Amino acid sequence: MKSNRIFAPPQDYYYLRLLELGPFQRRARGGWRFGTKVINDAVIERLIASGKAILNKDLVCLADPTKK
Repeated sequence: MKSNRIFAPPQDYYYLRLLELGPFQRRARGGWRFGTKVINDAVIERLIASGKAILNKDLVCLADPTKK
């Protein structure tokens, strides 16, 4: 039986849980947001570099773990 849990460093787990709920949108003033929550560019860069998130134009979405 496979677990649906995402394994990530503690500092990224919160943001990955938010990505499970929906994508992050690029802010007009720079940076990213999820609803009213502002997300730092460094967090997004770290998630993309680790392969846990993908950048799709102005949205950051959770990467599909089955695709490599």
